[in-house]
Amino acid sequence: MVTGAGSGVGQGIVKALRISELPVAVVSADIAPMNAALYRTDEALLIPRVESPGALEELRDVITSAAIDVIMVGSEFDLSFFSQHRAAILEQTGARVIVAPPGTVAIADDKWLTAEFLRENGLPYAPSSISADLDEVVATSAAWGYPVIVKTKRGTSSRHVHIVADEQQLRRVWPVTPQPMLQEVVKMPTSELGNEYTCSVFRTASGRVLGPFHARRTLRGGTSWHIEVDRFPQLDSVLLGIAERLPFEGTLNVQLMMGASGPVPFELNARFSGTTAVRASFGFNEPAMSLLSFYYGEEPPAPVIRKGVAMRYLEEVFVEGVGASELIPGASKGHVRPWF
Repeated sequence: MVTGAGSGVGQGIVKALRISELPVAVVSADIAPMNAALYRTDEALLIPRVESPGALEELRDVITSAAIDVIMVGSEFDLSFFSQHRAAILEQTGARVIVAPPGTVAIADDKWLTAEFLRENGLPYAPSSISADLDEVVATSAAWGYPVIVKTKRGTSSRHVHIVADEQQLRRVWPVTPQPMLQEVVKMPTSELGNEYTCSVFRTASGRVLGPFHARRTLRGGTSWHIEVDRFPQLDSVLLGIAERLPFEGTLNVQLMMGASGPVPFELNARFSGTTAVRASFGFNEPAMSLLSFYYGEEPPAPVIRKGVAMRYLEEVFVEGVGASELIPGASKGHVRPWF
């Protein structure tokens, strides 16, 4: 079962499983029927919001009824819940949840804790502040020099991220940003392939680290849009340093910016990420490696990562002959057109 059938992450997991040679039946799951992958997988399920009362009990019944063997989390909103309850889910349903431990999820979900983890472990980091005193924030920004970044501690896809040019903008943006934090700019983002990277390392059940996988990218709407996969060896020491110090299982996504003194991580995702399908297509198939290691109990072979470029585009799933209120995940089936 792959949660987050409406998200790019969930759909990326499904794509990676489809191109693997593993004999899997993919069951997509989401909280509402109008989510594309629900109509493109072998089976589909509606599941409760994890924050709703009785969610664990309801999920237990759904998982048991559908005879789910493995759960992969494709929605970041589900991550903490499944991490906290994975032992209970395994005990009560027999389904193994492939997810990082709660402490690691907590660090990765909070950008302030991420910066503190990096700092405390002697790894490169972007200086950050979460002062509640706006005048202190203004003083810190002046000391660093503008521009600075204001962002929410717990956010994704570039939501609530502001590149602030001066004190006037800072005083305007800071009070309306949820759980705001201040961060020094490592390098200004650009619409061209340049200094921003999305990378990955994978830890097997035996503790062996596979990778790193390197990719340079541009962003559009918070999503990796142009992705160049190649070897960028200058990133290895930082990526492997994080892998040595953070107790994760399976995949760990690391986003970095190349600064004047070298690569600086600015975000960790203790989960599958939006470029999961891209990485799988170029030889670093994390969902397949996860199944081999954590379900089949086999040691995955060292991945052979190929060089190349991926360019994102929009796609549609068409479900014929029904209205929106008539969609039934698991019964209605959709198709995609071969446009190219």
